[in-house]
Amino acid sequence: MPILFTLVAVASFIALGTWQLQRKAWKEALIESLEQRLSSPPVDLPPRERWANLDPANDEFRRVKFSAMFVPGAEALVYTSGSALRSDVSGSGYWCSRRPGWRLAASSSSIAASCRRDGKT
Repeated sequence: MPILFTLVAVASFIALGTWQLQRKAWKEALIESLEQRLSSPPVDLPPRERWANLDPANDEFRRVKFSAMFVPGAEALVYTSGSALRSDVSGSGYWCSRRPGWRLAASSSSIAASCRRDGKT
């Protein structure tokens, strides 16, 4: 009986070790992909008609740029402390988002002051 238990334990440890090595390779590839996407310059946000066709394998975590219009009275103020992982997103600040659909409208302290001035939170 002890030999059977030992064989099962050794087989389990080998399987777990193999899984951990595969998981390590997957994580390293994911980290490399994230570093590439987050360090690349922002691209124009695709038109809404193309959003359904976006591929997470190619478009997830891609930096984008866009223009938006601030609509007073339809905002939600969200505070963020920044990012410890990205040097370009350092420091605290506010996101002021439109409520219908929660689209990001702006990200600056002056917009946050405007949100507070209007009495919206």
